[in-house]
Amino acid sequence: MSDTAPKTQGRGPLPQKFPHEPERIRKGAELIAAMRRKEIEIPGETGLPEDAYPRNIDEAQLMADMVREILGWPVLGYKYYINARIQQAPMMSPIYHIWESPAVLSEEVSQHRWIEPELAFRATRDFPMREKPYSYQEIIEGMEAVPTFEIIGPRFRFDSPQHMRQLVNARRDNPKYDGMADSHASGGYVVGEAVKNWQDIDFLKMRVTMDAGDERMVDTIGGHPLVDPFISMFPLVNVLRSKYGITAGQLLATHSYSGFLSVPPDVRIVANLDGFKPIEAVFKSK
Repeated sequence: MSDTAPKTQGRGPLPQKFPHEPERIRKGAELIAAMRRKEIEIPGETGLPEDAYPRNIDEAQLMADMVREILGWPVLGYKYYINARIQQAPMMSPIYHIWESPAVLSEEVSQHRWIEPELAFRATRDFPMREKPYSYQEIIEGMEAVPTFEIIGPRFRFDSPQHMRQLVNARRDNPKYDGMADSHASGGYVVGEAVKNWQDIDFLKMRVTMDAGDERMVDTIGGHPLVDPFISMFPLVNVLRSKYGITAGQLLATHSYSGFLSVPPDVRIVANLDGFKPIEAVFKSK
């Protein structure tokens, strides 16, 4: 390897094609933080400017971490997204907002009332930073399962649900990473009643439904992309042990049973996950 070859900057097995640029990361993080504080608006179609744009998932992670530092808000948990592509590390985003079911949400939480049912986990003990990896058994014994709604609330602005869906679909094979840096578009979570003894649940056969009033919007059996949502808890806990650790009560969420769906205002949204009590939310119109 020549002296001019790029040095490894990311978390993948191969060198990046370019070094990280601290000023790029800082500028992008400051813009996302300003959107979160409702000081500015940036259209989703244009996204962050070229000199503030994260060029891969590693830079998106660095930017999300810096947004956390700039805001200084309490972190109530983490969203963990596994894309399962070579040299693309999973993306970990802080959760800043949690509501108890039944939740009454303002429309400001989500531009077009996007919502999706998920199964998350909540730490029942601290997992402090340490050198030794946490074992599967330690993690299983330190988690309870929680039915949730993820509220999709990107800070970037979109004209309509169809507009955002169109852009998301267009970027599946040519992804844009500024949305990932924006907490992966998450606005927070509605949480239901936890189940402590969840280990015998057959996630392959678990039925998940979601109704908006009288309309059935989701009806799936074993529809989680990882089959068993707990699978992602082992890498997540062990990534966090090297960065922040986990405190008891923090929510750990990953992937959805449906993808995001737009629901009407002032209509009760109810999700049922087999083995759990129903969860409810409603977006109140202004």
